Amino acid sequence: MIRKNRSGQVLLAGVLVIALLLLSVELYVYDLGKVVVEANENSFSDFILAVKLGSRHVVIGSLANVSQGGENPTLVTNLDRWSSFVWKRYSHRKSLLNFTTSDTSPYSSGVWTNWSRTDGIGVSGAFANFSLDFSGIQTDVQLEFNVNITTTLNVEAVYTKLEDTLKETNVTCRVLNEGETALARDFTLFYEDNGNLTVQNWIRVVSLNNTDYGNGTYFMSFTADTQNRNDPLLVSVHMRDLRQIFVQTNITCTEV
Repeated sequence: MIRKNRSGQVLLAGVLVIALLLLSVELYVYDLGKVVVEANENSFSDFILAVKLGSRHVVIGSLANVSQGGENPTLVTNLDRWSSFVWKRYSHRKSLLNFTTSDTSPYSSGVWTNWSRTDGIGVSGAFANFSLDFSGIQTDVQLEFNVNITTTLNVEAVYTKLEDTLKETNVTCRVLNEGETALARDFTLFYEDNGNLTVQNWIRVVSLNNTDYGNGTYFMSFTADTQNRNDPLLVSVHMRDLRQIFVQTNITCTEV
């Protein structure tokens, strides 16, 4: 398995800015709604929605950060800051957001990455449970919810022998977000030049033909040049989805 040296630190600040701005706007609306009871009830619902959406943004951004080189505790650190913001922004009313992340396998600090498989399946995921305890002017609420973010990459690959050691290679990729078809931001492909993972020598594909079908399915083709004509062909696919979450997987291509 190979992994590029990536850094997702820029995402760390960006996701918190989005989440904090979202909640700030909704809390401002909530404050204005105190004057009129009906408006207050509507804005209270907006406040709950803002907390849930903000929590989701923080989990997504933290997973993007970890998947691109950040440390696993990034999720816990960001959620601590998010919970603190919810409390401080509306401290004159009871507004307590608690969370827990899982350290039960396959999760560590709430994050799960499975990139070592060689069957063409790669996964990056994050999971957190939340409880919100809030007392408003006329409404008290205790709410529990969870955020489960999973990006899955499914890859199939075949090749045909050409002259000498060249192999025409076709790769089909399918991208899923939370089990639903999703779009990719970019792909990077590599192949192993001798078909032996004991001594790995991965070659980056420079000339790649990529067809985007617009439904989460991508068809890519390139020509590989291995050391020997009969070497098996191993391909590694690296992908970022539109949420900047990185996934990779390896696959042994089938000869056709």
